[in-house]
Amino acid sequence: MVNYGLGRLPARDSRDRQHLMSAVVAEPPVLPVFRHYRCGPPLDQGSQPHCVGFAWRQWLASAPLMTKAGPQSEIIYHAAQQCDEWPGQGYAGTSVRAGAKVLQTLGHVMSYVWAFTADDVATWLLSGRGTVVAGTTWTTGMMRPNVNGFIVPDGGTVGGHAYLITGYNRVSGTFRVLNSWSADWGDNGRAWIAGEHLDMLIRDGGEACTAQEKAVLA
Repeated sequence: MVNYGLGRLPARDSRDRQHLMSAVVAEPPVLPVFRHYRCGPPLDQGSQPHCVGFAWRQWLASAPLMTKAGPQSEIIYHAAQQCDEWPGQGYAGTSVRAGAKVLQTLGHVMSYVWAFTADDVATWLLSGRGTVVAGTTWTTGMMRPNVNGFIVPDGGTVGGHAYLITGYNRVSGTFRVLNSWSADWGDNGRAWIAGEHLDMLIRDGGEACTAQEKAVLA
């Protein structure tokens, strides 16, 4: 089996609930049935525990701005370890929050917001505001998409992982995921996850975070 890297560490903070996606999209317009955002090429973290850096780098490279300039994945990861919730750097991984802080410090992000249900993530995606970084538990059933292209959170827990949610289909109730395990994983680096499964993962110590991006000159 390929040795895929993970690296998202859970770091819940009650203050995140003061900055919610649902407050930004409090009265959404008529929403489309489906929306999927253009993204840059799938990235590959290899076996390193740097998923947070890769997820935020893919967020930068995604619509609406599809930013090519700015920090690369490894820079985001190592900078995040310097400002995350744990002292030193003698550990593997970092938090989704720390990755957002790095982009804010570097001037790419004006503010960031959170969701703690899949419904709020869906509303954000359908409202046209961009992609969302998820940080959740990862299980053996999610290591490879099944024959229908879905990752399913069954089997044993293998760690925590950060990944990008790039679309939502309101009819099927399914989310599109872009991973950081190269284009060889899934469908060109992508898979689907059922809404009830994403909701379960978020409610079970996970988070979903996105930001208001600021255009930065190269």
